[in-house]
Amino acid sequence: MGRQVPAVSEIARTLAMNKASCHATLTLLADRNYLIRHADKTYSLGPGMLPIANSFLHDQNALPFARVEMTKLGREFNLDCVASSVVGSEIVILAHTPSPGSFGINMRVGSRFPLVLPIGTVFLAWASHDRVQHWLASVQVTPAKRARYLDALAVVRERGYSVAIGRPVGKYAAGSSDVDDYLLFELRETQRLPVAHIAAPVFDPEGTVRLALTVVAFRDQLTSQDIPVVMGRLTAATTRVTRATWGVTPGRPDGTPTPGTRSTHGRA
Repeated sequence: MGRQVPAVSEIARTLAMNKASCHATLTLLADRNYLIRHADKTYSLGPGMLPIANSFLHDQNALPFARVEMTKLGREFNLDCVASSVVGSEIVILAHTPSPGSFGINMRVGSRFPLVLPIGTVFLAWASHDRVQHWLASVQVTPAKRARYLDALAVVRERGYSVAIGRPVGKYAAGSSDVDDYLLFELRETQRLPVAHIAAPVFDPEGTVRLALTVVAFRDQLTSQDIPVVMGRLTAATTRVTRATWGVTPGRPDGTPTPGTRSTHGRA
């Protein structure tokens, strides 16, 4: 049996819908086999969802390779690992491999988070100028902050990964307002940092970011020497997934990042 969801009254309250309208919508979805209505008046996903899910997963053919790498990373660092992608204007969780000591990190597959500042540098660093401008316009910021975000995208593009500083509060770091998602510009030797997550991209054959692998649930602050170690293993993993699915990292035909490559996005 699939995962059951609440009864009509709770669904209507959560969605801020009129109860009668919500009931009519759920009845229609159940009639078309997208939902199954149970005797206790709760619902679960129905077989009508399978063609939609399979169609989406077919487009995510990197996931099987990503899961292998995610499992390896989790075992090596005792960290949770997440695969995510951008669908429209949202970041969607596609896979999650929890670590044995995972603590309070809620990352259900299918969860969505708005792709708005400051979230999503790992997806935007290689994006088109128009896509970046749309992202920059998602939240009103000062010219100084706008310039800093553009600089952050350039650094993510150059290094091939992003680092979020802060602490996730009971949910995936990318959805937490307590996380600052632009990359550290400089690592001092004695610096210790409360890292929320480190993310790296997987590219498709056209050089577009098809998904990101992210390690989360750091239990202790990392030193400036720790970050390159985790980053090195993570980017090696994403490079293997990129190559396994005929992807190409912009800058090199063999799918490896080009050191020193800065973003070409201008400061508008």
